[in-house]
Amino acid sequence: MSGQTRCIAVVNQKGGVGKTTTTINTGAALAELGHRVLLVDLDPQGALTEGLGAEPAVGETSLSAALLEDAAPPLSGIVRECAPNLHVLPTDDGMFLVESKLVSLRGRERRLARALEPLSSSYDVILIDCPPSLGGLTDNALVASGEALVPMQLEDTSVKALEILLDQIDSLRLALEHRVRIVGLVANLVEDNNVSKRVLAALEQLPIPIVASIRKRTKLREAWADGRSILALDARSDTADAYRALAQALIATAVAA
Repeated sequence: MSGQTRCIAVVNQKGGVGKTTTTINTGAALAELGHRVLLVDLDPQGALTEGLGAEPAVGETSLSAALLEDAAPPLSGIVRECAPNLHVLPTDDGMFLVESKLVSLRGRERRLARALEPLSSSYDVILIDCPPSLGGLTDNALVASGEALVPMQLEDTSVKALEILLDQIDSLRLALEHRVRIVGLVANLVEDNNVSKRVLAALEQLPIPIVASIRKRTKLREAWADGRSILALDARSDTADAYRALAQALIATAVAA
């Protein structure tokens, strides 16, 4: 990758499409290649934080404070190392209140960008695991990033959900003069059935590349429950190789950019 830190929002307003799984395992694959990676858990539900055992200690500063307070302490103190080259910025309980409080704040869409700026020089790639909504937190992720990776489950509502996301990205361009480049789609939970085949065929007609197809595997759930990536749990599996290929695809999009 280039010398500049890349920040990529892993985003889809639909829940259950594999955003957290994509964030963890893509980050692990990039770290395995030697890139310094920070995973940011912007989802108040905290699946990424829990899945990697990165819960912040009581009394520490927090991501929610950094987003809401004008003079919040730096976040470097709560960053957790979960593997070589792979760090996590955890969510916290206060994040459940952030969405409603952001509405009244100046520069509300740029709060995450401000909070991450002191950390960015320490990493090659920052991946932001977004909540399943198109509210203020997701807007913050898109503004902080400038790039988006879109995980999708292959079901009949997927294309419509993607259209809604594209509309939201376009609204940010119009309102804030901020452009977001979608680097690719990730087809998750792929199965050998007619629905998967039909939706995948529809996605292939779009002008957005499908950068990975991840088959449905119970090992992915086992890895999350064990607090590890699939690369750490089952390094020789086809799923681990699929995330390695996804990491290489992201690297290629950086070169192309």
